[in-house]
Amino acid sequence: MYDCIIVGQGIAGTVLAYTFLKNQKTPFVISTDKLPSASQVAGGIFNPLTGKNLVKTWLADELFPFLHTFYRELEQVLGEKFLHSTPIYRPFRSIEEQNEWLAKSALQEFKPYLNTDVNENQYCSDIKNPFGGVETLQAGWVELPKLLNSFHCFLKKKSLYFREIFDYSALQIFSEKVAYKDIEAERIIFCEGTQAIHNPFFQNLPFNFAKGEMIDVWVEDASFESIVNQGVSLIPLQENTYRVASTYSWEGLDWEISEKARTELIGKARNLLKKDFRVIAQNAGVRPATKNRRPIIGLHPQMPRVGIFNGLGSKGVSLAPYLADRFYKHIYENAPLPHEINQPA
Repeated sequence: MYDCIIVGQGIAGTVLAYTFLKNQKTPFVISTDKLPSASQVAGGIFNPLTGKNLVKTWLADELFPFLHTFYRELEQVLGEKFLHSTPIYRPFRSIEEQNEWLAKSALQEFKPYLNTDVNENQYCSDIKNPFGGVETLQAGWVELPKLLNSFHCFLKKKSLYFREIFDYSALQIFSEKVAYKDIEAERIIFCEGTQAIHNPFFQNLPFNFAKGEMIDVWVEDASFESIVNQGVSLIPLQENTYRVASTYSWEGLDWEISEKARTELIGKARNLLKKDFRVIAQNAGVRPATKNRRPIIGLHPQMPRVGIFNGLGSKGVSLAPYLADRFYKHIYENAPLPHEINQPA
């Protein structure tokens, strides 16, 4: 009998499965590539300062030391490099904004996350930055398809993976275990992203799905190697190739690329880049965001053998490692979950 069946192998399911493994528990993962996955097309950025006014993201002081250690360890286990720790360079829009940020950088709470002594020479040939800029530290991005595909192969080699669309009607829940077809486990945790709207065990969850699109561009003779952010993020993929991410839309929640988003992203990229570029790819996905921007984590109040780990939205890369650890300790040590999260009712 397995310790846990995990349904879904996006960033939430992957991180949760590895959290079980590193604690000497045995998960069994059920997932499919026949349903769309937001994680496979996400930008993968982790960033401790967010929003137009750049405030510390929720739980930043806990999340960021934890995630760096977690992903480095997972790289060692998988024998792959997918974590890219790099500053996020933010060009100032005006002298006023420059002054605001110099003042903010003097505050103790921001000192671990800000560098105002930026070497502007590494950006000025490619990026429009007449007022200079600031760098956010402890930031970077994860190559999510590489991580997810590598972990998929890792699970298959250990015979801990089954590929199929989950059949809710085949799940049996007992007082001491759950059974899915011929697979038995102590519990089951659903990490399904937007597919959770079809889950009969969790109704009326506070989702507020958000569609996002991004483009990949080839930039002539570009040399910057850090993420650049002003309205959109420019993520360095390989030589001369960058990802422009991403749009937000709460309407038309399909997985199709659109000309409207392409035009928006091209316009924002032109506002940042001094050099010509051409679009070489475009992707779309739907984020499992929630109304209050807090994840949905916990055990079913009437069926404690059934749990959910979802609603990580656009911050899955940064939230998943720390919150998976908290969820694991909640299950096995009865430790409390962060009070701000959405727990299933």
